[in-house]
Amino acid sequence: MCLTPKTYTSQVENPIVQSTRDKEPSHFIFEIESFSSLQKSIATTGTDRIESSEFSAGGQRWALVIYPNGNKKQEGSNGYISLYLKMLDKPIGGQSVYTSFKFFIFDKIRETYTIIQDVRERRFDAGHLEWGVVQALSIADFNDRNKGWLVNDSCTFGAEVYVIGGTATTSRLSLTTTRSSYPFRWQVHDFSSRTIDVDSSAFGIEGQPWKLHLHIGTDDEAREVRSPSLYLYLDNGTDLIGGRKVLVHCEIVIEDELFGSKDTKSVVYWFDSDNNHCNIGNILEEGALINQPQHEGQTQTQDRTVTFEATIKKVFSCSDIFED
Repeated sequence: MCLTPKTYTSQVENPIVQSTRDKEPSHFIFEIESFSSLQKSIATTGTDRIESSEFSAGGQRWALVIYPNGNKKQEGSNGYISLYLKMLDKPIGGQSVYTSFKFFIFDKIRETYTIIQDVRERRFDAGHLEWGVVQALSIADFNDRNKGWLVNDSCTFGAEVYVIGGTATTSRLSLTTTRSSYPFRWQVHDFSSRTIDVDSSAFGIEGQPWKLHLHIGTDDEAREVRSPSLYLYLDNGTDLIGGRKVLVHCEIVIEDELFGSKDTKSVVYWFDSDNNHCNIGNILEEGALINQPQHEGQTQTQDRTVTFEATIKKVFSCSDIFED
């Protein structure tokens, strides 16, 4: 069960997100027995906090800190339990550790975890080793047995800590061509009787080679043309390695000289090392080469020349940028 997150604004802090999930915390679980006795002892000894044993997450050592009666050093803590995350390894040399973290409290009745999360990431450094939520839980709600958080005077807290670090991979999409290529004309003769696929010669713009490919769909027995399709190929797709992609806008004019018909198709498609071709479509079922009525003295088996005129209008290149 996972409930819709609820956002509320603390009187002293940024908005806090509260949600529920079944899965236990990934990084740390802190079980406390005889909580009320511990709470009273803390109130009488002047120690206002419970600090857990250490745990590791994101390559750092942490501890969960609980203020059962609220962090009195912060305004608005009266009537609340405060939850904090403490960094045990003090950063040196002006270093900082940015984190996003969540606090958990186990509902023993419903067997779910209530999650309490500050919406902002926090920066831990030599001058600030603790961050948390002052008004994490109302003490009255925590003591309400129907809430399921404190049952038989025992409770279970938890934490997840996600360190925001490393070097991000930056991807840039840029227009690499600002002018169209010259129209490439390709004539396919004997189109009606052709039974073998055929490729055009290469054409391109600014060093990128392209080809048109005519795929002939045939009936194996009758050898009749069924569904010829036109493809646009990036002739050297292996150049697109390391996550590189190109977004291509190509315009193709298809002209059937036998019937004097013409159609224009425009295609925009992402090409990469795994997808180096684009299916323009079945050219007999739509556009210029739809089954045309026979002219007097002409037959479907008569020599039929189809001309394809391709123009690369724009090319956008998308590549990852790696920085040391």
